[in-house]
Amino acid sequence: MSIEEIIKQDKILTNNDYSNFDHSRNMSRHRWYYFKEGFSPLMVEEAIKTADLKKDDLIIDPFSGSGTVPLVASTLGYESIGFEVNPFMAFIARAKQSQLQAKQFVCHKEEVLNGIRKGHKSNLEKISTFTQGADKTKWLFNTNVVRSFEGGWRVAEELPREAKRLYKLNLISSAMNNSNAVKDGKCLRYKKGWKQANYDQETYEKDFINSFDIIKEDIEKHKINKKGQLVVGDVRKEISRYHNKKFKLCVTSPPYLNSFDYSDIYRPELFLAKFVNNNKELHKIRLRTIRSHVQTNWKDPEKEDFGIIYRNCIDEVSKRKDLLWNVRIPLMIQAYFEDMDKVLTELKSIAQEDASLWVVVSTSAYAGVEIPVDLILADIGSKIGWQLKKIIVTRYLRHSTQNAIRTNADPAISKRLRESVVIFKGFSSHN
Repeated sequence: MSIEEIIKQDKILTNNDYSNFDHSRNMSRHRWYYFKEGFSPLMVEEAIKTADLKKDDLIIDPFSGSGTVPLVASTLGYESIGFEVNPFMAFIARAKQSQLQAKQFVCHKEEVLNGIRKGHKSNLEKISTFTQGADKTKWLFNTNVVRSFEGGWRVAEELPREAKRLYKLNLISSAMNNSNAVKDGKCLRYKKGWKQANYDQETYEKDFINSFDIIKEDIEKHKINKKGQLVVGDVRKEISRYHNKKFKLCVTSPPYLNSFDYSDIYRPELFLAKFVNNNKELHKIRLRTIRSHVQTNWKDPEKEDFGIIYRNCIDEVSKRKDLLWNVRIPLMIQAYFEDMDKVLTELKSIAQEDASLWVVVSTSAYAGVEIPVDLILADIGSKIGWQLKKIIVTRYLRHSTQNAIRTNADPAISKRLRESVVIFKGFSSHN
């Protein structure tokens, strides 16, 4: 079968932003925290429609992020398990599935607001560029903002568990809305005119109240009757512990092969929420992530049998190593597919015979060489025992990756880069 026959477009999935988070901005519960790297809940709903699920079937997501898959599953009444290495992301996912009654949420509003108004000195004032200081030209948060956050946080710590979770999410969200920087690709970029914005306790409190109203509205109108399970940890090790019930559908989007450290970009939230207290603890999380970046000194890969398409790509990248911005990129590419090979293998071992597997990925480019991640994963999955059904292009990317730009690659590569969903099916007597 030719590449043209495998890679297709779809009237529903193509060019409707199903592979990104934009649809979630205004969707109940999903909108509580913006997660740029997520995919649309509509993608999950479409997968469920095609999977012939029964109500007692299990849906899983090994790269759960902020919990889109478990939340959609819970909304529709299915059991689910989400795996996530970033404890802040898992925290968001749990909060979105809160079963707290609105009256139980509202009754704590004034005490948390009083904490915000009173404020409290924060340990973040001692860390790096988190707050302003005489020797700093840039800082993420004005001192009044982190102290407002800390005052509210200390009150929230004493609340019942479900209320605590929702108020903490609100406090973190409000802090990030009042940050001097915003997420921009692989880094934080300082906002234009950030000093003049002069974020303080008053602006923080205003955002907190706005977020409070949104959460209150959503838990009143959108109740959760069946909560999913969220597992925090390295998915490469955790999946094997869940053989008691096999899944019927998996919808997931692993880290893209783009040298992007997804744990580092959420560094402010990890520190704010006290999941980490120093860079050493952050480094431990980074070592548990899929090896899609070079910023951490992970263990070198050993396996390299990922099919002829992979072999041709890695050979071409290696020939152009002088053009690479980091000498470890060939190893990163190999390590990424070694990790994905392990994950797809583990998934096969806990799948029903006729299970469906949807994997949302993006192609990438290094030293002017396109890495067709979707096709390579199709090869890996097929070798493991998954039956490749199709690869659907969800959209073509408008711009080439930074890696291609830095090497003055052929502009045509930017037009070929794409996001797609690789759809597998388990073999059964009916296939």
